[in-house]
Amino acid sequence: MSAKRIAQLLIVPVLLLASFTLPGTAQAYTCSSYITVQWGDTLGGIATLCGTTIAAIQSANPGLGSWVYAGQVLYIPSGSTSTYYPPAPVASSGTYIVQWGDTLAKIAAWHGVTVNDLLAANPAIYNASTIYAGQYINIPAAPVYYTVQSGQTLANIAALYGTTVYCLQLLNPQIYNVNWIYAGQVIRVQ
Repeated sequence: MSAKRIAQLLIVPVLLLASFTLPGTAQAYTCSSYITVQWGDTLGGIATLCGTTIAAIQSANPGLGSWVYAGQVLYIPSGSTSTYYPPAPVASSGTYIVQWGDTLAKIAAWHGVTVNDLLAANPAIYNASTIYAGQYINIPAAPVYYTVQSGQTLANIAALYGTTVYCLQLLNPQIYNVNWIYAGQVIRVQ
C-alpha cells in the first residue's frame, strides 16, 4: 500500500469524527441580566460562562428545572450583593388534599390549570409523578388569556395587565421574539 493511500485512510476517519463532535462553548450572546438560551446550551455551561452557579440561576428563575431549551429566556443573577426578588408566585385560589389515585394531571384538569402551573405553585413537589394521599397542594388561580389586537405590542399588553414583558415571555414560551406578535394571537397574561 502506498504512503498516499495510508494517509487517506488515516485522515478520513479523523475528519468524520470531527464532523460529529458537539458544538463548542462559543455563545451567540454575552452575559447580561437576561439571556436567551441557544441550541446546545446547558445550565452548567451558562453558569460557568456568566460567572455564577446553577443554583443561583435556578433560584432566580422559579420553576426552572435542570434542563433548558433553545429560545428560553433566563434571568442571570449578578455576583454582586444586591438582592434579587423573583416575580410574585401565582395567586393561590385554594388548596386541595390529594386523594388516593389522584395524579397532578387529574387535579390540574379539575381546576382548569396545567400541571406546570401546579408545579410552579408547589415548589416542594420535585417529581410530578410523586404525590401521596393526604398531601396538601396549592391550587393556583386559573390562567387568563388575551387576544392580541391590531397594533398592540407586548409592552402595551403588559401595561394593560400591570405586569412586565419578561413575565409575559415566561408565561408564553412560544413567543421567541417580543416584537413578533400578531393580531388574533392568543397569549397568556396571568
